[in-house]
Amino acid sequence: MKILFQLKCFGTIIAVVIITGTTFLNSAWAARYIDQGNGTIADQNSGLLWQRADSYHELKQGMNWYQALEYIDLKNAEKFAGFDDWRLPTLEELKSLYDTSRPIKSKDGERIGLPESFRNGGSYYLWTSTERGLENAWYFGLGFKEEYFNLKDMGDLDQGVKMVRGKFNKN
Repeated sequence: MKILFQLKCFGTIIAVVIITGTTFLNSAWAARYIDQGNGTIADQNSGLLWQRADSYHELKQGMNWYQALEYIDLKNAEKFAGFDDWRLPTLEELKSLYDTSRPIKSKDGERIGLPESFRNGGSYYLWTSTERGLENAWYFGLGFKEEYFNLKDMGDLDQGVKMVRGKFNKN
């Protein structure tokens, strides 16, 4: 009887620690990604500023890599969120956003690994600035942390753009 009581107590303590730890991790993630209220999300860890939506939200269509660069040029000319130095993220930068527990969904209703601050309904696949030779570039699949490359002039999977820029001002 005494042993059972001690195990119950021990199990309760573990449950409390697990619940507290989960709460802490969720609040840590929430504190990491801050909605700036101007269509951008600030990543407190990396110092990067991300586009909250992606190109699919605005254009309702995918694009090839060259069109992705043109989209960014247009957004820079418009000074999206007050900046003109937006760019395609690297493969590593996009991978740093990924977390399987995120509830955000793609335009097709598939769960994608973006933090909650980002907008639902965007592209499942996002172009990166990471090139593979002269004719190919990498894109990232948000659903299962997939890395693929494709011809730069192909946009056959409704690839989109989530723009990023360097350091943001923490004022």
